[in-house]
Amino acid sequence: MGIFVAERSTDFYSDFEHATKDSTIIEKGGTSGRIRLKAAGNRLHVIIEQEPAGGCLIACFREGLERKILCPNMRALADVTGFTGSVDWDAIHAIGAMADWGEGGDSRVAYVVRNDQFAPLIKVLQVLFAKTHHQSFTNRKDATAWLESRDPA
Repeated sequence: MGIFVAERSTDFYSDFEHATKDSTIIEKGGTSGRIRLKAAGNRLHVIIEQEPAGGCLIACFREGLERKILCPNMRALADVTGFTGSVDWDAIHAIGAMADWGEGGDSRVAYVVRNDQFAPLIKVLQVLFAKTHHQSFTNRKDATAWLESRDPA
């Protein structure tokens, strides 16, 4: 699958609740937690809230790939400030096997975190998704600036 370039919009990463003309939203989960994805071109916004089942994460990514709204080379903002659970490593490995993530260009994931507690998790993700650049931030503004930067990661 090729690289898609979406029209740049300063509100893509800040306005999750509304799909733009070029974006699609996928949501899975329930009262114990949910995963929400918004994708447009080569940009992805992921919000993980509370403690969703790992199957929700797999289902979101599987649907995104099947609908061809996700590609292996994206600039993703992953907001985990509302995540309160434990990591489902089986789900992470399953998603890793779905595509050659990071292939073909400057793939980045900016994690918006509450604190440094997530640092070990992000180091593991760097190893598992080695073709993608990973960086954590405590605020969305800095994360978005890094994602939108044309400078090499």
